[in-house]
Formats: sequence, structure tokens, C-alpha cells
Amino acid sequence: MNQEEKKCIISGTGGFVGSHIKNFFLQNGWKVYELKHSIQNGNTSNKYLIPFSLEGKIDSKIFQNIEILIHCAYDFKQSNWEDIFNVNVNGSINLLKAAKSAGVQKIIFISTIAAFENCKSMYGRAKLEIEKEALKLGVTVIRPGLIYSQNAGGMFGALNKVISLLPIIPVIGSGNNVMFLIHIDDLCKLVYKLSTGEIKSPSSPIIAAYEKGKTFRNILDILLSSKSKKAFYMSIPYNLVLAMLKVLEGLGLRIRFRSDNLISMMNYDPNPHFDLEVSKSIQLRDFNIQSLNS
Repeated sequence: MNQEEKKCIISGTGGFVGSHIKNFFLQNGWKVYELKHSIQNGNTSNKYLIPFSLEGKIDSKIFQNIEILIHCAYDFKQSNWEDIFNVNVNGSINLLKAAKSAGVQKIIFISTIAAFENCKSMYGRAKLEIEKEALKLGVTVIRPGLIYSQNAGGMFGALNKVISLLPIIPVIGSGNNVMFLIHIDDLCKLVYKLSTGEIKSPSSPIIAAYEKGKTFRNILDILLSSKSKKAFYMSIPYNLVLAMLKVLEGLGLRIRFRSDNLISMMNYDPNPHFDLEVSKSIQLRDFNIQSLNS
């Protein structure tokens, strides 16, 4: 593969995961085209920025001479199942099918560890529906755990912010729910090695996380230690928090941490199947102060 041939398209580069994957490929000499929902400042002259919407029609011509598609995009503005299905599920499937019909050699879909049979969150259910069609198309499916780094976004970023600001930390339920984590750099390496064929893509979803989970309290302890900070934990009943979030959503308030985020966090796959060969190839790191600061 010569330098000129190394081209890929990534959706969702405006988000934490997509932006890091984009940078990883750029650092390795790839030309990266970005499927952008909004192109700021009218910058339509940049040939590497391609207007894109999960609700819109996909022109398969955008995949001309492209070897790899990495689909990270998800529209979190949708809050009810009908809209989530119409936009995120159907939109993602249409994108994957367009890439497949255009002859893209490798397609990778970034799902979530919250996607599994009988999962309770709408986010997990939506990702699972996309997975089913993706696997039929021969797409590589990755289910990342809770993604962390010093400057992480998403749920981990929200936790880190709470730790930094509050002297009393709310703990939902007992705090003994187990979560599986992955450092963003490890996820980028996994995506890259699957893209280049260094790791063979399996026919089933890859659980991308360190195989030894941490309880929610473990995670909070490590975050506090990393800041040399002490705080008190205050246990709050899960059902109470869930009800409060649903009331706020019912009032039309847009809040960063939604009821579906809580359901996702509290209802992970109880028996995730880890691919040990993948773990060895990437040398996935455990979540601790050292890995958090690396």
C-alpha cells in the first residue's frame, strides 16, 4: 500500500472518540475524509470535509477510492425510540450499505458494551439493531467499554468533572455495579490494527475493554486519588435518580446526563465475552492512576 492509497472516511469526528481515531490515522500517514454533520464557517472548499447527516440520503460517490470507513457518528439529540430508530438505526444502516455497495474494503462500526441481548437502554438497543445489520454486511463491530483518559468526554468526562467540583460525591445505589473500561489510545490502536489487517476481524462483536472490571466506587476512588483529593460519598437510590431525570426531561429541559445514560451505566452486559488475542495484541491497560495519567 503506497502513501497515496491510504485513504479512509470517518463519521463522528466532532465527538471525542471520532476525533481521536481521526488523529491516530493522520499521525500514521493516512488521508482522512470526515463526514461532518455541520461544517463551520462555510468551509466547503476543504475536500476532506464531506457534508453528512444520518437523516439524509447517502451518495455512494463519496466512497470513491476509499479503503476504510469507520462509523462513529450517533445523534444524541433524539430522545424517543421512534426518532432514535429512524435517525440513528436507519441512518447508520444506510451509510454502511452505501459503503459496502461502493466497494469499501474494510468497514468498522463503533458500537458500545451497553449493546447486548435484552439490554435495557435505548442507546444499547439502537446500537444492537445496527450491529445485526452490520454483521450481515461483513462489517467489523467494536463494543468499547467506558472510554477514559485525562481529558475524556462522555460519561467518564462527566464523572471527572463531578469529582473535581464537589466535596460530596453522589453514588447511585450501592456503587458496586461493575464497569469495564478502555483507554482511548488503546481503542485507537485496536481500530487501526483491525483496519490494516494486523488483527483479523472476527465475525462477532469485539468487546473492547480490559477484562477485569471496576466497581463504580473503585472508579471514583481512583479519580479522587489522581487529584490527591478526599470527598464523602452519598448514596442515592437508583429509582429516585431515574425518576428525577425523567421529570426534568418531561419538562423539556436538555440535560447532559439523561435517564437513558443512567440506565446504560447501571445495566452493562453481565457476561461480556473478551477476545484474549485482541487483548494481547493491543496490551490493553488496566484502569489505574498510572494509565489515567498516561
